[in-house]
Amino acid sequence: MIFLKKKYNFFIIILFFLTSCGSLPGINQKPKKKNPNNKIISSEYTMKDVGINIIKINSLSQVDIDLYNKSKIEEANYKIKKYSNIYDYNYEYILGPADKISINLTDTDDLDGSYLVDQDGMIDLPFIGKVKVNGLSLNDTQNILTDVIKEFYKNPELQLNIEEFNSSKVYIVGAVRNQKTINLSQKPIKLIEAAIDANFNPSAADKLFGTKGFLRRDNKVYKINLTNAFSGSDEKENFYLKKNDVIFIDRNSDAIHVFGEVTKPGVYFPNLDYSLTELISTSGLNQITANAKKVYVIREKYDSFLEVDVFQLDIKNPVNLIAGKKFLLQSKDIVFIPPTEIVKWNRTISLLLPQTDLFKSYNPIINNGLQTYEEP
Repeated sequence: MIFLKKKYNFFIIILFFLTSCGSLPGINQKPKKKNPNNKIISSEYTMKDVGINIIKINSLSQVDIDLYNKSKIEEANYKIKKYSNIYDYNYEYILGPADKISINLTDTDDLDGSYLVDQDGMIDLPFIGKVKVNGLSLNDTQNILTDVIKEFYKNPELQLNIEEFNSSKVYIVGAVRNQKTINLSQKPIKLIEAAIDANFNPSAADKLFGTKGFLRRDNKVYKINLTNAFSGSDEKENFYLKKNDVIFIDRNSDAIHVFGEVTKPGVYFPNLDYSLTELISTSGLNQITANAKKVYVIREKYDSFLEVDVFQLDIKNPVNLIAGKKFLLQSKDIVFIPPTEIVKWNRTISLLLPQTDLFKSYNPIINNGLQTYEEP
């Protein structure tokens, strides 16, 4: 009887301890709205200063959901259409060292033949000497050569062709499956073609590599977004490439982070217009441990200082999945699904007291049942 009382008292103490101070990290209670303190901007800010707005998705109207879906991060810097010198560029092949051109002069064959552009960008013509053609288009080269030959031949008529394309290249490097050097010819090539040549695929899986990056052209750097080009929403995003262009694709940082009671937590790179319901289906909700009443989407408000929106969806009622399907996720969203109360209890007690020891200590009760003794 004394043994039983000691065990019972010990169990009561554990219960009292857990209910008074035991908790797990994460969102285990309904968050309360907080407003950031009015401080001078400094390094003293902590998470306590962050303003939190709690928004229940299943209580939103269609108008409200549309408003949140449209309030995306402004990405004007990633739209190359701001620069007319990029999207208005008309491609022409530019001659350089190692290219080979053929010349056909009417009325005489003195200059007919093939000429290799040397390392100084010159071709060497019989009786005339060296003429610089480096950095010139085929039309410009014909005009220059006509002016030079006029001093030696009366009314010359030239026919020029490029026989070998060796000097004009573009480079695709960074977070792509195949970093490539692409040889240009007289046939123009656009950004999408170059990306496909580097084995870029605008699917969710390939976004583990990257979609945004930089274009270096003529000693200037421009931000680009392959998603904009592939979506076809504006043809200016799919611009012609130019000799010596360098396209650097950065590793994707616009991920959605998924934590909590899902079978596949981690980093997701979904396609555009990816809904919360689709993500829940993809990541695999743990139906045994997940608190289906509290699915959270944490989103920083970039137009406010130290403020976040916390969207909550109750999917315990399956009808609310319709609201989740209408609610579109955005890059940098954090999706968190907390555990149920009983799961939190089990995890906490297992930290305080190893499960094996707990069952060993209660083996007499488990095997024999709770027995009472009467005084003789």
